[in-house]
Amino acid sequence: MTTPTLEHRSRLWQILPTTIVTGATSGIGWELAMQLAHAGVRVIAIGRRLHELQGLAAHSPLIIPWTADLAEIERLPALAADILAAHPDAGCLINNAGIQDNLRMDDADYGHAAVRREVDVNLVAPMVLTQLLLSHLKARQRSWVVNVTSVLGHAPKRTAAVYSATKAGLHTFTRALRVQMQGSAVTVAEALMPLVDTPMTQGRGRGKMPVEDAARALLKGLSSGHTDIRIGKARAVPVLQRWAPGILSRIIQRQ
Repeated sequence: MTTPTLEHRSRLWQILPTTIVTGATSGIGWELAMQLAHAGVRVIAIGRRLHELQGLAAHSPLIIPWTADLAEIERLPALAADILAAHPDAGCLINNAGIQDNLRMDDADYGHAAVRREVDVNLVAPMVLTQLLLSHLKARQRSWVVNVTSVLGHAPKRTAAVYSATKAGLHTFTRALRVQMQGSAVTVAEALMPLVDTPMTQGRGRGKMPVEDAARALLKGLSSGHTDIRIGKARAVPVLQRWAPGILSRIIQRQ
């Protein structure tokens, strides 16, 4: 694990309340939970697999495992209510959970149920969770909603049409929510990720960013007060989009 610097550990502990991290059983979510706990921040770690969550929680008493399947949208109201009842000091939501089926839309193995699950986990669940927690977050002195998006939301990959669409939708939702929350206690941030070395991307692409560095960059951006946190190679996306969109697309298709 790459930990935040002493300066940013201190800053995170000072500004962040108890933080909810979705998708905490592996990848970026696991690393975010570890680094936040190392910085002294209590973490509610949400994931589907209890065994992995228990392994994560074993690293720190500040990590609280919470089992939930975010594809079960109808269960999210009870999930949010239970979390707030147990942890009324929760004041930061990091919508990190995501799944990617690396398939073309016309692949015989890609059915409508898989499409629905991908959309629900990647886009519907973050929007619903945010809505359910919003009144609580607005009532706090300071609070945060952080949505983890991807360069594929700006330049889609041919074998990840649904994932790319959900990340584009989450990007737009973040911008719209930020406008709505102007003048409130809620800071709305987006963490734009490049290709990161996680279990989801195993066997795909080249030049991946280490997951520890990706999580560290996200937390550094938060501790510095940034709301548009472009991480690693994703920092080039706005320039390439404006001046060389064809190059950006070719880079993505080579991955």
